[in-house]
Amino acid sequence: MSPDGTTPWPDDTTQRTDDTAPWPDDAAGCADSPTWAALSAEARAVAQLGAEIGLYSVRRRLGPLLAVPLTVQQLRCLTVLVVEGAATPHQLSELLAVTPATTTGIVDRLVRAGMADRAQDTRDGRGRVLTPTRTGVQVVRELLATDVETDARVLGGLTPDELAGLQHGLSGVLRELRALGRDDDAPAHPAG
Repeated sequence: MSPDGTTPWPDDTTQRTDDTAPWPDDAAGCADSPTWAALSAEARAVAQLGAEIGLYSVRRRLGPLLAVPLTVQQLRCLTVLVVEGAATPHQLSELLAVTPATTTGIVDRLVRAGMADRAQDTRDGRGRVLTPTRTGVQVVRELLATDVETDARVLGGLTPDELAGLQHGLSGVLRELRALGRDDDAPAHPAG
């Protein structure tokens, strides 16, 4: 912490005062939660560290999103095309929960931007099918890519003991997440 009582943001160019920061004293604003209060001091400390690390990650990983010249709806549409490989305008309207006219406008802009192509549907010859272009696929991939280089530099700076402790701790976190996933899949009211 700096002498003036501010905590540096991840890029060390913007300062934020402690009284407005959600961390580390209140990991993501949950200090008043009964679940939070029931945690041990050690678990709260880990959660607070996780919240602070999360802020670094958000800035680092979402920064590329600001450079994408697409609206949220256009990005959603392009992502559907990349994930599905192709879609009809009707399918896009249903998946995006928008009207066909809205879908037409979104697709028109993606085609003009060189991120999607329209072609005649080979199944019936009457309809259209939409596919992502290489540029469109690249945009989505870049947004979803992890920052392997930064992750490697961070991990490379840790001591062997820190790495062993991190591996042990993350293994426990993964175990608990998997258990929660199984609990989420269970019926809310058991039959019987």
